[in-house]
Amino acid sequence: MARQDSGDAAGGTRDRIKAVAAELYVLRGHEGFSFGDIAAAIGTTRANIHHHFGSKQQLMRELIEDIAANAEARIRRYWLDGSAAFAERLAMQLDDLRRFYDRFNKSDGDRHVWSPLSRLRHDLPTLGGEAVAALERVNRTYDLCLRHAVGEAAKAGQLRPGTDVEDVVRVLRVTLLSCPPMTQDSGRFEEIELLFRAFGRLISAAGEPQS
Repeated sequence: MARQDSGDAAGGTRDRIKAVAAELYVLRGHEGFSFGDIAAAIGTTRANIHHHFGSKQQLMRELIEDIAANAEARIRRYWLDGSAAFAERLAMQLDDLRRFYDRFNKSDGDRHVWSPLSRLRHDLPTLGGEAVAALERVNRTYDLCLRHAVGEAAKAGQLRPGTDVEDVVRVLRVTLLSCPPMTQDSGRFEEIELLFRAFGRLISAAGEPQS
């Protein structure tokens, strides 16, 4: 029993280290935090962090995998799973983006990086092939799931007649990837809300004039 308790405690410490590291990474980037910063945040020692992860490279390897896996799971939840209407899927995606924005931007006018994927893109020259592979994996998931959602919406008559599915998929994917830098430029999330509303109006069959 004592061994089990010890293992649970070790697992809890490891999870706390990763949670704090993930927050620091998104806010500061790869070069902006150290094992010392993590140790100070959770009240442990740098030696203990080295015990759990060995090196910052190993920690980043796990963070990259976590970021990609989490993003893929959320993409599937909003754009593949269930039978929600396209407008509902857009609303769920917008809520998801808002949660991340609020998590890393506590005050009006903050311009912090808030997207883990956006941070990975910033750090590609440093992180190299593993980050590139993770982003490519997420992009493939976006393409698959968005194509499913847009195709189902077209079949259900939720899009304007004649709407090209591939065009919508391409524009929507680029739109989603562009959201983080938009808020850094403006310092407010409302720009994304307006963009989503405009996009929804442009493609929705509900906007068609009644004959």
